[in-house]
Amino acid sequence: MRRQKRPAIHLPNSSIVLDLHPVLKARNIQFPFAFLLKNGLSSSMANKMLKGEAVQINFVQLTAICQSLNCTPNDIFALRNMDLLENHQLNGLRNFEPAAKDKTVDDWMMDKSVEEVRRILSGEF
Repeated sequence: MRRQKRPAIHLPNSSIVLDLHPVLKARNIQFPFAFLLKNGLSSSMANKMLKGEAVQINFVQLTAICQSLNCTPNDIFALRNMDLLENHQLNGLRNFEPAAKDKTVDDWMMDKSVEEVRRILSGEF
């Protein structure tokens, strides 16, 4: 019996989105990619989260993010293009507003030396 591949999830179809930028800014985290790596996320997942391309998150990742940022899941999730009844509980989440185009991880690392990147990743910002 052959297993069928799960259909791709397209970002515009996802109404609840992961948005770390407001919490990262509130915590004054200057190097979010390094911060997420230090807290146990893989580089590909950290990159997807920061670009707004993450379509799934597991409870281990969610717990690590919430513990390290001292926040609740409600602080990092937002609603996008979702019409709800006035008294629906999901209205407690904020509306997603895409952040201004931040540098991607590749752009950010472009002007850093290897030593600077090693220092940042080791936590010696």
